[in-house]
Amino acid sequence: MKLRNRFSEIDKHRIWEFHKFCAICKSNQNCSLHHIDGTASSSIYNSVMLCHNHHKEADAHNTSSPLSKDFRAKLRNFTYQLIEKQSYVRTANDRDYLNKYRAD
Repeated sequence: MKLRNRFSEIDKHRIWEFHKFCAICKSNQNCSLHHIDGTASSSIYNSVMLCHNHHKEADAHNTSSPLSKDFRAKLRNFTYQLIEKQSYVRTANDRDYLNKYRAD
């Protein structure tokens, strides 16, 4: 099985290489990248590093409930702040993703 819209390997290393701990609990155990808003976008802004337990929790928030919207907005904010501290040049895909979730 090939997953849809995987993140660019270069972007993954550039953004997450030195931040291999969970955005929620700061654990560095069994962490992996999570698509914040599903696989519709491969923008690196749609990624966040989460431990296994919080990754499962985040998967459960892939709904349209207000609580889930707030949860995903917090994850987006974390990623945005992390990326903005680096010298990352946004792609057209990144701009499209950010424009879609600007209100959140």
